Order: sequence, then C-alpha cells, then structure tokens
Amino acid sequence: MKSNARIIFVILMILSIACMFMPVAQFHDNSSASLAADIEKQQGRVDSQIATYERHKEAGRDEDTLAKDQEKIDKEQQKLDELIAQQEAASGNFAEDGVSYALLPNDLSDSLPYGLQIDEVAVNNSKGYAANIPVYYYSTWAALVLLIAALALFLAAGSKVASKFYTLSGVANLLAVLLLCYIILRLKAFPIKLPYGNASLNLLVVLPLLLLPLIAMFVNVSHVQNTKRTMIYILCTCLSILSLLPFWVMIVNATRNSNQIQQSVSLIPSSFLSYNWSVLKSKNFDVMLGFKNSAIIAFGSTFLSVYFSALTAYGLTVYKFKGSKLLYSIILAIIMIPGQVTGTGFYMFMYQLGWTNSYLPLIIPAIAAASTVFFFKQYLEANFQISLVEAARIDGAGEFFTYNSIILPIMVPAMATMGIMAVIGSWNNYLTPLMLLTNPNMKTLPMMVKELRGDIYRTEYGSIYLGLTMTALPLIIVYFCFSKYIIAGVAVGGVKE
Repeated sequence: MKSNARIIFVILMILSIACMFMPVAQFHDNSSASLAADIEKQQGRVDSQIATYERHKEAGRDEDTLAKDQEKIDKEQQKLDELIAQQEAASGNFAEDGVSYALLPNDLSDSLPYGLQIDEVAVNNSKGYAANIPVYYYSTWAALVLLIAALALFLAAGSKVASKFYTLSGVANLLAVLLLCYIILRLKAFPIKLPYGNASLNLLVVLPLLLLPLIAMFVNVSHVQNTKRTMIYILCTCLSILSLLPFWVMIVNATRNSNQIQQSVSLIPSSFLSYNWSVLKSKNFDVMLGFKNSAIIAFGSTFLSVYFSALTAYGLTVYKFKGSKLLYSIILAIIMIPGQVTGTGFYMFMYQLGWTNSYLPLIIPAIAAASTVFFFKQYLEANFQISLVEAARIDGAGEFFTYNSIILPIMVPAMATMGIMAVIGSWNNYLTPLMLLTNPNMKTLPMMVKELRGDIYRTEYGSIYLGLTMTALPLIIVYFCFSKYIIAGVAVGGVKE
C-alpha cells in the first residue's frame, strides 16, 4: 500500500479513538418536565371549580355561594400560577444545568455515571425493552478494542502490497462501526429519570465518530484488492443473514408460547410446537384445505398470467402495427392504478356475473397482468432476435408453434422470475378473497391465519406464527425450485450478426 494511504488511515483511526473520549451527548436539566403533570392536574381543578361556579350561577344560587365559589377559583388559580412560575424558572436553567457524557471512560455501575439514572417506570411500560447498562458498557469497550485492533493489524502488515492483516483490519473496522452505531442508538433510547432529560446528541462528535472509521475502512479496502473482495463477501453475508433473520424468527416463534413471544425475541427454538399445533386443530384450522384452496388460486392464476402476458409481450415486440405504441402506453398507465381503487367496482361486476364464492374471479383476471407484460417486453427487447422468428416462418412454422417452441424456451428465466412473483402475490392475497369468498370450505390460508386473531378470550401468538410458517413454507419451496432459472441465464444470440 502507498505510504500516503497508510498515513491517512492511521490519522483517521487515531481521531476515531480520540472521539470516544469526547462529549458525545448532553443530558440537560429537565426539571420543568417534572412539573408538567402537576400543572395538568391543577389546571383540571381550576376548570372544575369554574364549571361549578357556572352551574351555580345558571341555577340562580345566592351571592354568598357564588362568592365562595369565586374564592375557591382564585385559590386554585393561584396554585396554578405558582406551578407555572416554577416551571418557567426551571426552563430558564435549561442551558446552564446539565452534564456532558463521553463514551469513555466509564464504569460498570448499575446506572449511568454523573448521577444519571434510568427511568424504571418508562422501562416497565415499554414492553420488551431492557435497559441493560452493563451490556451497553461492554459494547462501548468492545468498540474501542476493535478500533485499536484494526489500527494494530494495519500497522502489522507493514508496507506489503497485500497481506491478511489488511483484511483482518478491515473486518475489525467494520465491526467497530456497526457496534458504534448500536451504541449511539442505544444511548439515545435510554429513558433518563428526572430531573435530567434524555440524551441530546452532539453531532460535532457523533458524525466524526461514525464517519472517520468508515472512511478509514474505505481507504484500506480501495488500496488492497484482496481486502476489497473479502469485505464484499462479508457485506453480502451480512445482507443474507438480515434477509433470512425474519424467516428464522417466524419459525422460532412457531415453537414458543404467547408469554415467551410477548416478553422477548429469541433465536433459539422452544418446546411448544405440539401445543401450538393442538391450538390450531382446536380452532378448526384445516391446513390441507387451506393448501388446496390457495394452491388452486395461486398456481392457476400464475399459469394464466405468465403464459398470456408473455404472449402479449411477444406480440407487441414482433408485430409492428398501427396503434401498438398507444396500446403499450395504456398498459403502462394501468400499472399505476392501485388494485384497491378498483376493488368495489370489481366486486360489483363479479356479483352481477354470479361469480362470488367461486375461484374464477381470482384466477381468470390474472390473464391481464400489466406489470408482467411490461417485464416480459423489456426482457424480449434485450434478449430476443427477430431473425429467429423470420427463420421459423421461412421453414413454414406457424405463429403459435414459433411462440411455443422457440420463444418460450428463451423466456424461461423471465417466466420463472415473474412466476415466483405471481405465486407469492396470489398466495398472500388476502383482500380480494375476503371480498369474494364467504364459503368456509373455500377460504385460503391467509384468511384462516387472520381468523386465528379473532379469539375474544386470548390471542395465541404461537399458533399464529405456526400458521404463518405453514403459509410461507410452500412459497419457500417454490422459490428454491425455480430460483436456479433466474441466475442460470439463457443462451441468447443464437444468430450471429
């Protein structure tokens, strides 16, 4: 690595470490907030006395009674004025009274340093929140250790062009940045007990604290090719984990009971799977019936949507006729119309046709899928050679034979992609089947899962997550079956020009 880049990296890392010892937040005196509740209560007393006075006045009570009511109003108003004056005086000291807070140094005490304490009432009222101060402090020291380790590993690489120490330094640097982001967000979220308010971040310190190590990491990555490739792999791995995490949490929650789910998030399966399954059976959750109904709708509509949308896109691409551009513009305009806008008219139309409680209105309209036509047309324009069709015509092939035998194999990747999207959209569709299907034997899986929350006595979240898991399982299987067609590519350009 060049010496200039090495010097820049070292300077940036030293400044990053120094920022951890600078005041990153300010906890201002918030005594005025402690008086807000008292002022509100006192205002209620004043309003109550005024209402009593007005009621007695309308009833024609004597002057002595009204005078006594007025005296009570004056006393309560005087107390209110005193509380407001105290609040204004406390607000005037807002800029003067307060404590600065730096991430380091600090100790592993039960509360924040400088006399700051966590508002336990706010912690108890916020479900699932845990103000774990020791974990926060351990995270702070861990971030410092990672920054120092990143600097030490970088220096250990010496002046070599490529070294594993550069890669390890970049990994430590990335972990430190992620940990610093967590620390800042957690510090901002701490509910602080009065008379101090919650943390007010000092952006002049926070921004350098987050940006300097990030810039240093890019300096390291941009000058070492191996480090760049490794960091890309790490980033892709992290994104993959983030993508899979919600599915894993859903599957884990399917094995937990309601109390465990409401208390905290866990990545470790529990032992209530059989209990949740028994709850599903007790609520007449017929899995096989739901699978059958959802499969008929999803796969039927997907086949029609993919086949006829590809046929439409083929026609718009191959046949140049008068008005084709206008027709394509209309298709693009239809994409911009939300389905909810046409929901009422669609239901009335199906009702007049007598198609309620039928699968037909959920399958046949999928033939006209504007977004699918748009995707297929864009794919054909990029990967289709008109000379293939011309050669087929010369050989005497009919138009539908050409489409089915030549065009469809070329469009397999695009059809697999849109097929997956269509299956997911139709399988998860809840609103349209809810409007059209009232027969219990025709309900889809999303409708059945929604009904699990209709228990007026107790909501069994474990059984709901189990139902959601069983609903998502076919979609996962479909994706793994067809995803290879998306990335496999296709032999395009059979005719060399």
